[in-house]
Amino acid sequence: MYAHYLAGTEIVQEKYLLPDYALYDYQQWYPYMIAQSDSSVVGDIYRLNEANLPALHELEGVEEQLYRFVYLAEHQFCTYLKFDTDVAGLTYVEGGDWLTYCQSFT
Repeated sequence: MYAHYLAGTEIVQEKYLLPDYALYDYQQWYPYMIAQSDSSVVGDIYRLNEANLPALHELEGVEEQLYRFVYLAEHQFCTYLKFDTDVAGLTYVEGGDWLTYCQSFT
């Protein structure tokens, strides 16, 4: 559904395990990631160019302060984190794999 946002990009690594972060679900629809020491997140890493960033920032709601775009120096890549750390009312995604989690609803 959102693959066109990554058109023309290169996948660097699939199924990267990012320790000390967690995913939370907003209404079985949208994942939020936060720093959380007792968890990890699974995801793919892409090499983007700056031309991709405005559309991705819009999709992720950076201007609306849904997400913030951050550089994780210890991993040497950028990602989107939930703007704040309030997870009240959100569902914790066990295992941190959004695709696996979403498949459980089909």
